[in-house]
Amino acid sequence: MPDDWPLRAGSGQTPAMEPSQHLSAIRDEGRALLAAVANAPDARIQHCPDWDNTGLADHMRNVWGFMAAQVSAASPDRPARPDPDDASTPDQTLDSLLDILSGAEPTAPAWNWCPEEGRTVAWILRRMVHETAIHRWDAENAAGDAEPIDADLAADGISEALDVAWRYQMRGPTTGYPEESLHLHRTDGQGEWLLTVVDDVLNVTNEHGRGDAAVRGTASDLALFMWNRRLPGLEYFGDEAVVEAWLAISP
Repeated sequence: MPDDWPLRAGSGQTPAMEPSQHLSAIRDEGRALLAAVANAPDARIQHCPDWDNTGLADHMRNVWGFMAAQVSAASPDRPARPDPDDASTPDQTLDSLLDILSGAEPTAPAWNWCPEEGRTVAWILRRMVHETAIHRWDAENAAGDAEPIDADLAADGISEALDVAWRYQMRGPTTGYPEESLHLHRTDGQGEWLLTVVDDVLNVTNEHGRGDAAVRGTASDLALFMWNRRLPGLEYFGDEAVVEAWLAISP
């Protein structure tokens, strides 16, 4: 690895967010998403080319409805199926999800595709805020003016992507990781993530270290990077083929 790569001091730790903060952010991000859709319903989604904003809103209606069903069912063993005849609009589905989440204990059981010990309402809260924030950015970007994701929320989103999206898929644990390591470095606050692989198992440490490749950027830009949205403000160091190999893990 070249000696001139940036190596800056920092704890590597990201502030944890409470479930109540996740709930509030789902409300804010969801309403902003729907406002962007209303402003430009036919605008195409840059990173989901099969969708326009209306299609994105319908996708979110399905996601919000599915997750609401998991919280309502309170069963960690198998996924609950939403009512196929439910004709709620996206805004009605968002409101229903918020009502259900606000009345549930974060530690209550709720199915998801990760290991059983993590099948709780808290997982749903965290997954939903980051799903909603990424697609809020998509909707606003399609409409022509995307606001960055809040920095603390985005930092939590980087960690959440590494905990969930880059580690587990609906069919089971992710496999086929690159052999090379990747370092992510936040530039607008504390936050470093070093990704290494042992026996095809992802290990993430919050440390100031060097990887075989590195990506530096704001928390918002890095959170979007985790979902294959590569913004021009990001800086790359080392072999970019390593970066591309890691991005291939992203859903």
